[in-house]
Amino acid sequence: MPTENGISRRTVLKGGAIAATLGASLVSFNQLFGYTRVFGQDGDDAQTILNLAATAETLACTHYYNVLTDSNIALTPAETNILKSAIDAELHHLEYLNANGAAALATEFYFPDNIYTDRAQFSEITEQAEAAFVAAYLAAVRRIAQLGNSLLAASAAQIAVVEQAHLALIRQIGGRNPNHVSLGQALIYDVSEATPILQPFLEGGEGRSGPRKFPSAEAIQDLIGDVGVLPIKPFTDPTLNQASNVTGSGDCAVAPGGNYNVNIRSGAGISFEIVGKLKPGESMAVTGQLGDNDGFTWYLIKGGGFVRSDVVAGTGNCAALPQMPN
Repeated sequence: MPTENGISRRTVLKGGAIAATLGASLVSFNQLFGYTRVFGQDGDDAQTILNLAATAETLACTHYYNVLTDSNIALTPAETNILKSAIDAELHHLEYLNANGAAALATEFYFPDNIYTDRAQFSEITEQAEAAFVAAYLAAVRRIAQLGNSLLAASAAQIAVVEQAHLALIRQIGGRNPNHVSLGQALIYDVSEATPILQPFLEGGEGRSGPRKFPSAEAIQDLIGDVGVLPIKPFTDPTLNQASNVTGSGDCAVAPGGNYNVNIRSGAGISFEIVGKLKPGESMAVTGQLGDNDGFTWYLIKGGGFVRSDVVAGTGNCAALPQMPN
């Protein structure tokens, strides 16, 4: 599986009410998790931002995993694919944060009782959480830029725009207009001001059940299969603007990028039939590559069938494989 900086690929208050609740019940949150640098006069430090962001991403992964695996909501195939793409993106975010020194405050969370049985509640509560995530990442952009790390600030902005896309798609699942705002809503000034939003998920309470555990990156990747998102380099990746100098013919073999099966399809795209599985520990030679309409690269394996390049680990000069005609 390709990596970015050594990283493998693989919610809740109404947005408008956040400001009114800031500062509420923070004593128990801080005592429970040892978090003292909230509402500091000088603003959050980078570690505070990273840790809170990683907690939010761990929560999001757990939430989307549960709606896909332990829910009574009748999701359409298109909605299932939307949510698989969402959890894949959240896992990318989490792995990026962890690679940059983040440490989530918790890996177990409490969720509202009816969030996985009522479509309207799932959509509305998830929208509220995504709105909070957008606001937190916008606050992170502001503060990280103030601290003088422009590339990390830009990377936080990259995450913010994806969280806004999740918000839109979740609204669509709930039957509401997905593109309802002109800008991402800047609801808070510092990331630590989002702690009241995280608190009920970490502490539980009346009307919540759990805890539900973060399922593991491997379990998420196995669930996603090849229905995920296109890996994008963050601004902090030193190779972002370097041109490729790969020449010559490709000599490549691929295996699953982790402890999960990889779909082998009859054509280059998820709309094609699954004709086999590439299992953990198996390796197959690749004879060519082909891009699809969504920007993904698919490898043609020797003997027939295609696998998506970002869910496998390649050995050899895979980048120089001959391009196949569409």
